[in-house]
Amino acid sequence: MANFSVTTGRDGSRYFGDHDDRWSDSGSSHGGGKQRNRGRGNRPYGGYNGGRGGRYSHGGYQNRGSGGGRYSRSRGRGRGGPNPRSRVDPDGDFSMGDEPGPSTKQRFSPYGTSSRGSAGRGRNRNDGGNNYSKMQRMGLPFTDSDSPQWYKVIIPYGKKGGKDFILKSLTERVDIPFKPVDFHFEQEKAVFFVQEKQEANAIRSQDKKIQLPNGFKMIVLVKPSPPPVTELDSGALEKLKLCMSARYDPSTKALNLSCLAKDQSLAAENLFMALSRRSVMTNVVKVIEENIPELEELDMSDNRLISLEAMRDLPQKAPNVKKLNLGKNKLSHVDELRKLQDWKLDHLILDGNDLCDKFKDNNAYVSAIRKKFPKVLTLDGHTLPPPITFDLETSSELPAVKGSFFINDSIQTSTVNFLKAFFTLYDSDNRQPLMEAYNEEALFSLSVAKNPNIEYSQPKVHDYLSESRNFIKMGKSTSESMRKNKLLKRGKINIVAQLCDLPSTTHDYNSFIVDVDHSSEILRSFIVEGVFKETDSKSDRPPIRAFSRRFITVPQGAGMNIVNDMLTITNASREQIQNAFKHPAPTPSSSPVPESSPPAPFTQTPSTYTPEQQQMIQQFVAQSGMNHQWSIKCLEQNGWNYEKSGEIFLELQKQNKIPPEAFTK
Repeated sequence: MANFSVTTGRDGSRYFGDHDDRWSDSGSSHGGGKQRNRGRGNRPYGGYNGGRGGRYSHGGYQNRGSGGGRYSRSRGRGRGGPNPRSRVDPDGDFSMGDEPGPSTKQRFSPYGTSSRGSAGRGRNRNDGGNNYSKMQRMGLPFTDSDSPQWYKVIIPYGKKGGKDFILKSLTERVDIPFKPVDFHFEQEKAVFFVQEKQEANAIRSQDKKIQLPNGFKMIVLVKPSPPPVTELDSGALEKLKLCMSARYDPSTKALNLSCLAKDQSLAAENLFMALSRRSVMTNVVKVIEENIPELEELDMSDNRLISLEAMRDLPQKAPNVKKLNLGKNKLSHVDELRKLQDWKLDHLILDGNDLCDKFKDNNAYVSAIRKKFPKVLTLDGHTLPPPITFDLETSSELPAVKGSFFINDSIQTSTVNFLKAFFTLYDSDNRQPLMEAYNEEALFSLSVAKNPNIEYSQPKVHDYLSESRNFIKMGKSTSESMRKNKLLKRGKINIVAQLCDLPSTTHDYNSFIVDVDHSSEILRSFIVEGVFKETDSKSDRPPIRAFSRRFITVPQGAGMNIVNDMLTITNASREQIQNAFKHPAPTPSSSPVPESSPPAPFTQTPSTYTPEQQQMIQQFVAQSGMNHQWSIKCLEQNGWNYEKSGEIFLELQKQNKIPPEAFTK
């Protein structure tokens, strides 16, 4: 076997030894016949002439020094001078990859340093860097201008026109036929997606040229976007299963999903199954889990993948995969591979992805890949030296996440009853009764932040930002210190007023995890985590949020009073959204929240009341129909005078001044 070697030429370029047929052919040469012309003559394809002091203009470099020429950019894909993507013809001239000539399979630019970000990619390095920075700040993956991309079409106030009117108007006026994907409404906006740049430009050209039924011009906004997330119906899912079955080879346990979007059997059914769509990839992962978990070889090449986020769970669903082909996709960062590094791969293909152009040489490329897959032996068709490892094959799996923790059964019962009562009122139309849950001197704080584990765009949290006491987002100035103090709510009146201003919610009790970390006769501390959705959202897809809430309570009669409430809100993760609200009420016994509501929410009848007072309470509850809490309040405010309390009750009831929650039991 030939040695795996990299040779460095006099000009600094690198290439494989003779064993690499992708770099050696009869028509190419990297050694002799190449000259370095530094301003002394002409170079093909707009070479650089001139000495020092060149300046860059829109057309290229203009020499301001002693040399006499200037750099002018070629109209071809290459830009001046030899590079690893160019080759030498028999006459000694450089011929670019676009022109006819001897066929050479080219390696990515880790094997040459002069081409990164410039030659062979057809864009200015400075422009590419700026575009990358902009896309990175927006949280979007970076792709070349010629790369396929999804586009999101937004029509403000489009809901007033309706779906049929919008699509019909655009179709009649746009010359290029387009296929809208995932049309829906977000509050008053109409939103859909298209995949081709020509379609996006044609739709954008209709901005303010169509009149809505209300007489206003229709605004059309178009911007690059991640693939839309749409659900597959049962019929489409069955056809996807049949397609995957036809592409699976049980003898080698290999599944070929290369270029799935152009599969003929799916196209015949008028189905567009692009793996770059998260819904498609999610269902593919599910089909693999349910039908072929023994999978050992997987080909995902040529699918326009810009992220591997939707494949993150696949190593757990099919742990035996050893060979993986991700070539000819749009992966731009090697860190994407981290999501699949639980696989013990020995064969990997990445050739054709933008990430391959990010390394100065082959050694750096191999090193970066082996940090993710230490045991890979074949990379892009090349045999690598055996890895040097010191691991002892110990399991790296984390222990399973445990459920709720309670110190004992008694604490579990009282804590769960408290939470059931609290969130029942919190999710109701009126949160004012929560005032009885808080101590007179209670404290409350709210902290909001976006979820850093979500790669693409996520729902806005602006409804919470004005009251968010997130120290990370705050400075250390005097004004910021005053703002921190102001955002800390003190007293139950201020706290409940704050809670009433927050969006209406519905919590998923089945998602609750409760941990009691301290409980004594004078204080109890516990945390509850879970998800909720905002019920007053104007969108037809209300956002699902994740929350963590720390309660510190003190005994109050047979119940509890809150002295400190710390609420943290963020956006739910993909897994949380998929599992949210799957089980309708009543909640199952596995949930920390019981099926039946407790008889008294927060402060049950104190045992310190005299037997006569307790008898009066029970009798007043039976005769008035009010609950214990309001019956006690009425009796206490009237000095435990039963007759006077009854008269006041009848008078207030006649005037319709008793709130409905007084009769909620």
